[in-house]
Amino acid sequence: MKLSKIFLSYLVLLLGILFVIISLVSYQTLERTEMEHYRQSLKKAALLLSRQPDAALRAKEYGEILGARITLVAPDGRVIAESSETAQMENLARRPEVAEAMERGWGSAVRRSHALGRELLYVAKRLDDGSVLRLSVDIATVRQNFLAWWFKLVGLFLLFLVAGLAISYLLSRRIDREMGQIVEFVRGLGAKRYGYIEAGFSQEFETIAQQLSRLAKRLAKRDEKKRKFTRKLQALTRQQSELLSAIGHEFKNPVAVIRGYTQTLLEDPAIDEALRQRFLAKIDTAAERIDKMVDTLALAVRFESGESEPKRERFKLCEAAKVAAQMLESRHKGRVVRIECDGCEVEADRTMIELVLINLIDNALKYSDTDVEVRVQGCRVCVRDSGVGIEAEQIEKITQKFYRATPKSWENSMGLGLYIADYILRLHGATLEIRSEVGKGSEFCFALTSTPPE
Repeated sequence: MKLSKIFLSYLVLLLGILFVIISLVSYQTLERTEMEHYRQSLKKAALLLSRQPDAALRAKEYGEILGARITLVAPDGRVIAESSETAQMENLARRPEVAEAMERGWGSAVRRSHALGRELLYVAKRLDDGSVLRLSVDIATVRQNFLAWWFKLVGLFLLFLVAGLAISYLLSRRIDREMGQIVEFVRGLGAKRYGYIEAGFSQEFETIAQQLSRLAKRLAKRDEKKRKFTRKLQALTRQQSELLSAIGHEFKNPVAVIRGYTQTLLEDPAIDEALRQRFLAKIDTAAERIDKMVDTLALAVRFESGESEPKRERFKLCEAAKVAAQMLESRHKGRVVRIECDGCEVEADRTMIELVLINLIDNALKYSDTDVEVRVQGCRVCVRDSGVGIEAEQIEKITQKFYRATPKSWENSMGLGLYIADYILRLHGATLEIRSEVGKGSEFCFALTSTPPE
């Protein structure tokens, strides 16, 4: 059974019991009150009649005026005068009200009349000459009056009862509505629909709504954490997959070279010595490339895990650029790296910045056939080539891991050089700026913060 129906049922039962109790109590109270009212009225009438000298002669007239039966009783109980012609004339000395009046001055009783056969209210007063003036009124008349008042009171109470039931019905509807909102909200929580619920019918409903809203907030935070963890796990899985794919793809060529030349040497022990040395040199070069790729992968993984922090020191930016250029000129025979240098002194991790310059210059040498220009002005460095260039939609992607702007595959390139350079610059609070035009070349620039002289 719903709470609202239970509330309404108990309220109807309570009001019904209250109605019965109030009806009975009010009935008895009104009956006593009305009876006492008539008793006092008859006393006043008796007091007035006792002062009239002709009360016995005009008993019938006075009875019609007062609406009551008037009897004048002698001291010995005989009836001297009677306003009712149908009454039986008999001795009334033993009537309770008459006997009480003779003894105490006033008497009253409620009893059935022997003469009229009806229940009457009697009030008697002893007069100065010892006689008794008795007035009586039919109880039916008394009850008729007090029942009229009682019905009015009951009607008024019923009106309030109906109003109370109507209000209770509206309250039960309100309870149903708020309970429905709470149930729907709880179902929403089960379906991971989080939000906020308001309930103002009562403090209890408000407390429940507040607790549910707090629960929804906690569940939303927990789910967000789970989603973040899931995304992180998916990203890690994707990275591992990319790493394995890159390793499998990039290591295939040098491994194939090593296996091919090694197999040739093993199958032909009498191979010409010059050719043998050439094959061994190829094997050594392939092994060196594998070693470099392993180092590059290890560095990328270390950056990805956040294990590398810059070890800052003061150094001249021009010197780092010259060291990187000399290293790459020896690696790329016949290529020239031109340096224009008017740099400043910076505070940064020198090894990392040299690695950035090496990756940018190496990238420029790979994708161009002409000389590469390195320009250092102040604390800003730009590496420019006149190579194939990069399409506009690819510029934002080339700093991603394992991404190449062109399908051309270099034996010692894994698509990590620009990713590592961009990551190192971000560690130093700098940004890698890329400008390129297809067929005309590319320019990679970054700026570091200068260090004031001590």
